[in-house]
Amino acid sequence: MLFAVGFLLGAVSADLFAAFFPSGEYSGYIEGRITDASYSDKRGFLTLTEGGYSMELENIRVNGEKIFGKASLFYVPGAEMQLQVGDRIAFFGSVTGEEFQAGEYSSSVAAKYGVYYTAFAKGAALEVSKGGFAAVESIRFAVKDALYTNCREETASFLFAMIFGDTSYMEYAVSQPFRDTGTAHLFAVSGLHVALLFYACAAVLNKIHMPKALHVAAELFIMVGYSALCSFSPSVVRSAVMIMTASLCKYMNLRYDALSAFGFSACAILLFAPFFLYDAGFLMSYGSVFGILGTARPVARTLRKVIWRPVADTVAVSLAANFGLLPFMLCYFGSVPALTIPVNLIIVPLTSAFYPLLLAATVIAAILPPAGILLTAASVPTYFAILFVQAAAQFTSLSLTATFTPLLCVLYYPLLACASVYCRAPASVKKGCGYACLALVIFSCFVTLPF
Repeated sequence: MLFAVGFLLGAVSADLFAAFFPSGEYSGYIEGRITDASYSDKRGFLTLTEGGYSMELENIRVNGEKIFGKASLFYVPGAEMQLQVGDRIAFFGSVTGEEFQAGEYSSSVAAKYGVYYTAFAKGAALEVSKGGFAAVESIRFAVKDALYTNCREETASFLFAMIFGDTSYMEYAVSQPFRDTGTAHLFAVSGLHVALLFYACAAVLNKIHMPKALHVAAELFIMVGYSALCSFSPSVVRSAVMIMTASLCKYMNLRYDALSAFGFSACAILLFAPFFLYDAGFLMSYGSVFGILGTARPVARTLRKVIWRPVADTVAVSLAANFGLLPFMLCYFGSVPALTIPVNLIIVPLTSAFYPLLLAATVIAAILPPAGILLTAASVPTYFAILFVQAAAQFTSLSLTATFTPLLCVLYYPLLACASVYCRAPASVKKGCGYACLALVIFSCFVTLPF
């Protein structure tokens, strides 16, 4: 019910958001602060890319009047100069914002990160006044410095993306094999990363004697802080809300229901950020989790009859996630690699095993740089994981290709809900709904709906 209400209110809010989306053109004397979303090195100094500086500006003023939102700026310097994140720059030029278009990638990205405008500088003169890092930026750069100082470059860029969800520094040769094998979720911060971080921190907090209320407050602070470090991406917020709901239920001696927490998180996100209704990452995150919540247990029970229980449970979670993810994967990308499940069965358990150690080594190296050798050692499994995925990507010619339209998604998910553990229908009806889901996928492989 909460999930349905969340989507309904989100749809209304999304339409209102689109109607009042910041747009227009302003010109004159422009001022703005350089954020850490700008292309920079490990210490925050901007680096040249394609002959210029790629910047994101916040706190923008045009002729002294503040405008809402951020702006992207590609600046080609007339002479060598040194710019750093936190600096405030001023120039004569213009900022232009397009109207929001539902379903358009550029509009979704603009809404997601608040970058509503594109700035243009007239001439090559910039006025620069030195600034400093914000608290969140200081943490990100401390971690980035530790990673790039103590790890190979390709490993460092992967780990930075894995911790913060920022893939802008990953080379194509590193990122593409993960996309080809369906393991790109490893560097898009997801519930796996948030849960591992939370339970690692909770284990430490449990060793400290403190009142229960203070313990819960500390956990809440960690979840909110980490969400801020990850720019409040939908998958992180969804996982953080569900985890904190579970923690509050435990504190208040209430029964935790995963589906209710799942719906509550959707409701909360869509009320405060309705534009996520158009975001592929949001939809795929909720699709995969719904698949796990609704079908992992019956799939695991079936698999335990033929394979060892721990392996059966791992395979079941991967299969269930793909049941929920498949429609959106086919709808947005048109195909799903055949190696997705077997490669995930190897990579995900290894990541789960080494990620807490890796995160601890990163924090220690960021605080105590001489201890960087710990991070170097902890990053070795990640380096070999990258090599393994790159090798597996050489065999990705086989894939499931289909044209899955939004209409088929609308049909698929109610059927999946009816086939899930949350449906009280007879087993024969639930099996029929499961077969109907399979039939829709097969249908989409051969027929393209004209609407």
